[in-house]
Amino acid sequence: MPSRRSILHGLAAAAASTAVPLTANRAVARAAASASPWRALFNGRDLDDWTIYQDGEGNRDAHDAIRIEKGVLHMLGSSFTGPDVNGSVRSSFGHIATRSVHGNYHLRMEFRFGERRFAPRGWQRRNSGLLYHMAPELDRLFPDCVEFQFEEGDIGDAIMVNTRALQGPLLGGTPLWPNWFPGLPADYAEPVKAGGIARQWHRHAGQYERVDEWNTIDLVAFEDQAAHLVNGRIVNTLFRMIGRDGQPLDRGRIALEFEAAEVFMRNVMIRDLAPEEIALIRKQGSY
Repeated sequence: MPSRRSILHGLAAAAASTAVPLTANRAVARAAASASPWRALFNGRDLDDWTIYQDGEGNRDAHDAIRIEKGVLHMLGSSFTGPDVNGSVRSSFGHIATRSVHGNYHLRMEFRFGERRFAPRGWQRRNSGLLYHMAPELDRLFPDCVEFQFEEGDIGDAIMVNTRALQGPLLGGTPLWPNWFPGLPADYAEPVKAGGIARQWHRHAGQYERVDEWNTIDLVAFEDQAAHLVNGRIVNTLFRMIGRDGQPLDRGRIALEFEAAEVFMRNVMIRDLAPEEIALIRKQGSY
């Protein structure tokens, strides 16, 4: 994959080879010409392109916790045929994850919560999530990754699971994006270690979630940075993401979680970001 330096060098060389400067309008035209189409990450029919992990059960849906209904992924925090929060003996925690690895992309999806919650979280906020840049292991609930948190009141938080990032600071209330400013503090916050996992928790800014309604989630991830959007607004930004080995974290599998609460997901789409689009994002914040 070309580095950021090589991408920018290539763009500068292309601009220098013409008599007319590379204006914003021309950059937009080039980005549009090279843009890849949206494609379905979840096909709405089956999970053939996904792996399954269910805590305590391994790579199978032992609790009948996942169903596909008219193109909608319906995941329950317990068995569909079992008792609800007032009598559930065992809730189900797990995820489905892509078999493929992704980097430099824009992901868009919709989700909403259902009404059902299960012990031991019967009185707690409903919770789910989108995991990205996830490691390849298939034998654990949380391989190393970044979590785009879907928890009531916390939608858009970033939880770094055995990974680290610099959170974009709020500049006048707006999360820093898309470029890191020279001179800003560049020290990683110390993670909290519990249950064999070291976590950084980066809180979101702004409340744009719609309780009990469909929410549109966008994840823009390129190179070693990412932006979390909730219903069309950036609520969190991450820079200089690294893995536990200290190397840049810029790709991995993508997963969708279920955590003792009913959740519906649909229209899970992804498209690759071309180098010209990345350069345009860096120039004007979007494309």
